[in-house]
Amino acid sequence: MPELLEQEVSQEIPKDQKDILVELEKLRIIINNRRQQRGIDFYIPNTIQYQAHCSKAKVICIVKGNRMGGSTFGACEVAYHITKKYPDWFPKERRFRRPIKIRIATDRFFKIDSVIEPKLREFMPAKEIIRVRRSPQGYISKLHTKDGSMIEFLTSEQDQMAWEGQDLDFFWGDEPQKRSHWIATKRGLLDRSGYSVFTFTPLIEPWMKEELVDKADGKIVEVFYGTTRDNLYDIKGNRILKEEDIREFENLLTDDEKETRIYGKFFHLKGLVYKEFNPSVHLIDDFKYEDGYPVICVLDPHDRLPHHIIWAMVDRINDIYIIYEIVKDGTIQEISALIRATEQYFGWRVVKRLIDPNFGRKPLLSTGLSVIDEFFKYKVSFCEADDDKVTGHLKVKQMLHYDSKRPLDINNKPKLFFVKDRVPKTIHSMLNYQYEEWRSNQDRDPKETEKPKDCHGADVTRYLCMSNPEFYLPQIYEPVGAYY
Repeated sequence: MPELLEQEVSQEIPKDQKDILVELEKLRIIINNRRQQRGIDFYIPNTIQYQAHCSKAKVICIVKGNRMGGSTFGACEVAYHITKKYPDWFPKERRFRRPIKIRIATDRFFKIDSVIEPKLREFMPAKEIIRVRRSPQGYISKLHTKDGSMIEFLTSEQDQMAWEGQDLDFFWGDEPQKRSHWIATKRGLLDRSGYSVFTFTPLIEPWMKEELVDKADGKIVEVFYGTTRDNLYDIKGNRILKEEDIREFENLLTDDEKETRIYGKFFHLKGLVYKEFNPSVHLIDDFKYEDGYPVICVLDPHDRLPHHIIWAMVDRINDIYIIYEIVKDGTIQEISALIRATEQYFGWRVVKRLIDPNFGRKPLLSTGLSVIDEFFKYKVSFCEADDDKVTGHLKVKQMLHYDSKRPLDINNKPKLFFVKDRVPKTIHSMLNYQYEEWRSNQDRDPKETEKPKDCHGADVTRYLCMSNPEFYLPQIYEPVGAYY
């Protein structure tokens, strides 16, 4: 019927039919006016939106492609809470019957006025808003509603202090947010036992994957994945987007951009140095050290950061197992004592110790000795590791490699493994070690430029693999705690 009303009537129509069309046109105007005044009454969610609305979790994440309807979802959650007119399917655990405090955050100031506020007005009755406050820059900072509720607007561009000090009932993060800002918000939610929703295309802020998405349990955190095509229809089958429009947008994107913007996959993972690293294959639950097997110690020392130390064992077929790590601050004397004590405690036969060569040959102002010489003074001997990054990355990739299209067996398996519970920081580094260009440069060329954050575990792994560890049993066992 709406389609009929949009058509021009070029032929003569009987009077009674004309009267019907006039009445329908009046009805259409009434409906449009009401839609403008109270759009929430006409909202029909798509399947992903509906599932997320029905969640009872404290943190609800919609990880999505572009145009999946994330902003619509968030605006409707706000409208439900302000009007207090919830649909029957909305969880009772998340309904409010009192004035509430809401925080809405996006990534840029201009989006508050151009995206968030218009979307709110689309679904929230205009009469509910009684006062609007603006920042000195002219952007909307707060809305006050007639029931006594308050809606606060913040962005990722603001300092963390702007996010502190407010108790909250509900938080909606539209697009990825900084971890520090989320922690400040979470503290405010604790005061009122509030809950949060995130609607975002995962282009930046990898912490959201590690601390929210990967830890989703369906109770505290629940995650819903939505592609652009999930917004083709609502749950009643009404068309929202057109397939031809999606294809036109899709044709403009690179393969990696398509994975994120259409399918909602985390973009920061596209620039990983070690894409071959697969936790289900390369991580093992436990490992029993075989007496006499060779062990290699690798150290990545730092002046202002914790030192990263790993130990790895080589088995009879030259497979390498990273079996233990220590990440700790301390002086050279303290770290030396810790290394010796650890090796003695486990009874390892340490055949080699490697150190970052750039730091290892660095002279100390206090003694004039190099770092390597200073360690030697405390009975711990190190050799300089090979720091050829190009070759090193290829070497690690080679040792991680297996044919994912074939079953794993003795002839199809990697050469490098990690003990899951004993080397968590090394594993985290391997999973997140990425090229810098992928973070910010759209015309990216993934050269050997890595992000300094989270690189230390990946560095010691690279030093280890570049040493070409090989198995051998000694004729006579070296005394435990000896230095070489």
